[in-house]
Amino acid sequence: MSYSQQMLDALEAGDIAQSRELFTQVLAHDDDEHKYNLAGELYALGFTGQAQRLYEELMGKYPELEDIKTALADIAVANGEPDRAINLLTSIAPDSDYYPQALLALADVYQTQGLYEVSEQKLLQAARLVPDEPVVTFALGELYFDWGKDAQAQAAYQQLLAQGVDTMAGVSIQTRYAATLANGGQYEDAVAQYEEVGVDALDPTSAFRLGTLYLELKDTGRAITTLQRVIDADPSFANAYLPLAQAQAAANQLEAASATVTAGLAVDDTNPELFLVGARLALRQSALDVAEGYLTRARALDPENQTVMLEWSNLLLAQGKDEANVAFLEALDAADEVDPQVYWNLAKSYDRLDNVEKARENYLLAFRNFQDSADFLRDLIDFFQSTGARPELRAALTRYLALVPDDDAMQARLDELDAEN
Repeated sequence: MSYSQQMLDALEAGDIAQSRELFTQVLAHDDDEHKYNLAGELYALGFTGQAQRLYEELMGKYPELEDIKTALADIAVANGEPDRAINLLTSIAPDSDYYPQALLALADVYQTQGLYEVSEQKLLQAARLVPDEPVVTFALGELYFDWGKDAQAQAAYQQLLAQGVDTMAGVSIQTRYAATLANGGQYEDAVAQYEEVGVDALDPTSAFRLGTLYLELKDTGRAITTLQRVIDADPSFANAYLPLAQAQAAANQLEAASATVTAGLAVDDTNPELFLVGARLALRQSALDVAEGYLTRARALDPENQTVMLEWSNLLLAQGKDEANVAFLEALDAADEVDPQVYWNLAKSYDRLDNVEKARENYLLAFRNFQDSADFLRDLIDFFQSTGARPELRAALTRYLALVPDDDAMQARLDELDAEN
């Protein structure tokens, strides 16, 4: 029995120390064919250092064996040595049988470096040499997918599916295709593709994407079920907690959503959006101290996040801290272009501080963006009524009732106003 076979037997038995001793004997006594075969086995098992040692010895003897160069290039990439990999691969002659493989490997190296155009050139060159080769089509699809060119990626994946290729390199072609559809805004089509694969057959990332698509389509029940399944299978899947909490909140499952936020922050407490959702849930449940704690953490993580700033303003309003809210929002308004919600919140605080002129000014600034919001119009109606602005009150009531025609209380207010004339 060769030393190579004895070494593989030792590895299979888990005797690493014995395998190291036998490797020394391989180097000293086994013939080149055994060494070549052992190198391939070791590389497949993840023993790249020993595989590299064997391949380098063989390349010194047989420089014409270009498959050794591609193997060494793969090892160089794994070792974080892209320049060495490129040197090895570019030394393979264009008339070599291994040249298409070298082009594929070069494309992969350039892709990992973010040199997408160069990678594309290599793959298109390979496609001309071996047209309709699924491996090349798949590599192009993966390049375009990584590059964000979803239409091109979609075409590549469709071609593979038409050829009957369902899986390659452990990647489901149909779920990749579904992801490109989702990226292009074709949510319903993407969902159909994922569901055709089968929810139970999806990998965690694809199941997560499906769950977020359900949420985007306001199918909160399926979003909750799908995202919860992802977390149950892998509690460390940090990205799933935020959309699950959002779906639960949309379904008015406030306690469940709050528990999801708590669990998510235990996995990753660096996500300001998760703190923000937690704060909104706390505000809905009048847990103002909890909301303040969440928002304080969110502001520390992302001080420039205007959504977090607005939620801080909402907290100040809920706490009745109108002077603090005005000071906070006026500074925000002076600093940069702001969300129109700022004007609505300022108007509410100025109104409660009896500063009618400033309240009116800010309500009018907010009106342009919120004229079709029933909540905003309710606040505006109350303001105009309290200030005796009858023409404005009539206009606001009329606009509100066009949006909410079955609000009998508001209709009564309009009827009362009309009766006074």
